[in-house]
Amino acid sequence: MSQKPPPTKLSQIQLDEDRKDCLWGSFCVTILLLFGIWLYFSLFSENSQPYKPVEFSIADASITQFNLTSDNTLYYNFKFNISVRNSNYDRYGFEITAISSYKGNKFATVDMDYFVLDSKKTILLKPVVFYGNNLINLNTQQHMEYDNETLLKKFNLDLKLNLKHNEYVYCIGLRVPLISNKKLKSSFNVTECSREYQGWG
Repeated sequence: MSQKPPPTKLSQIQLDEDRKDCLWGSFCVTILLLFGIWLYFSLFSENSQPYKPVEFSIADASITQFNLTSDNTLYYNFKFNISVRNSNYDRYGFEITAISSYKGNKFATVDMDYFVLDSKKTILLKPVVFYGNNLINLNTQQHMEYDNETLLKKFNLDLKLNLKHNEYVYCIGLRVPLISNKKLKSSFNVTECSREYQGWG
């Protein structure tokens, strides 16, 4: 019975190299497979995430004029700084009309600049400035509230954002401080807005 000759040194080296090539190939295949799985689930989870409404909040606000005359004319000059957050992977464009109200009286409207909000981004918009005068009707109780707010130098305003297509965002009960002699009398508390109607206007 013949015996198989032991492998020569050269053939052993060749076997070792083949084994290394095989291991390296398996490693590469495994890496590519894992990458493919990761990519698939990343795209799947991204596309399957439920839509979340874009969030609005009033980051800052201040008043430089808010005077009600004896003939019920309100002279006003104030601004809002609005922060917008997009939690989705899509990007959206907005053309918004901002409407301000005081004790149920809508008295000023501003068309905001068009802007685009990229995915997973939060941006601070250009300040929305309201300036002018308008007639408003306050009852006796509301006149007393106005006088008290004038003493406190902080006025309770409401803001509605018309996002078009019958979409609205309500920013209610904004206690906006007065700037007097170029000095802010008190700070403004960041206020979250809501898409739920809250008796605005």
